[in-house]
Amino acid sequence: MKLRLTRGEQDLAADVVPEGDGFLVTLGDTRAQRVEGSFGSFMRVRVDGRPVEGSVRREGSEIVVEVRGHAFRFRPRDERAPKLARRQDGADLRRGEIHAPMPGLVVDIQFAVGDEVEAGQPVVIIEAMKMQNALTAPVRGVVTAIPVATGTAVDAGQLLVAIRPAEGG
Repeated sequence: MKLRLTRGEQDLAADVVPEGDGFLVTLGDTRAQRVEGSFGSFMRVRVDGRPVEGSVRREGSEIVVEVRGHAFRFRPRDERAPKLARRQDGADLRRGEIHAPMPGLVVDIQFAVGDEVEAGQPVVIIEAMKMQNALTAPVRGVVTAIPVATGTAVDAGQLLVAIRPAEGG
């Protein structure tokens, strides 16, 4: 899977290729590194045989990776979806739309059409690269559409949930 990761002003190409029980990961112009281990919000992995522990969490449209007391913030986007970065920061969020930040699989939908949600509540969980990402409601309001179902494979930028913003919020 080819992704673009933005960190501050730096834009990195990322290539993640499944291999055996792990992945070959290349960031930018660096050599590929073998990554294997336990993936999830807390990770115990081996990078080219060296043990590394860390945590990963989603904060809005960013992925925050913490390793050895340092937090690294990345904004992922699929190279095939150049409009995604604008979509995550702009009008779609104010309208209450949640789009897939990268290709993945919908593993859980926590609300139904007609349900009220609060801004910041997890609404849909997608799995990408063996990590589960909880996507949160960008606004307080009422769920008006869920054009995907649990088990659906989604592309980057695909609409997952639409929320009609509540007045004043």
